[in-house]
Amino acid sequence: MASDSDLSKIQAVKELIFGQEIQNYDTEFKEINARSLKNEEKSKNDYIALNNAISNLEKSVSARIDRLEADLNKKLALLDDKKTDRAKLGKMLIQIGEKLQDQ
Repeated sequence: MASDSDLSKIQAVKELIFGQEIQNYDTEFKEINARSLKNEEKSKNDYIALNNAISNLEKSVSARIDRLEADLNKKLALLDDKKTDRAKLGKMLIQIGEKLQDQ
C-alpha cells in the first residue's frame, strides 16, 4: 500500500500535470452553467410574455365578438322595425285602396 506521503507526492505530480487544465475546465463549466441559467431565465420571461400576449389577445377578441354581437342585435332590431313598418304601410295602402273604392 502507498503511504500518505506517496499519495501526496502523486497528488502533487497530478496537480502539476493537470492542474491548469482542470482549472480551465472548471472555468468553462462555470461559464456554461451561467449561460444556461441566463437562457433558462430568458425562456421563462419569454413564456410569461407570450402567455400575457395570448391572454390579452383572447380578451381583445372576446370583446370584439361581444361588440359585433351587440351591433348585429341592433341591426336585427332595426330590420324588424323596418319589416313592421312595411306591414303597417301595407295595411295603410289597403285601407286607402278600400276608401278609394268606397268613393
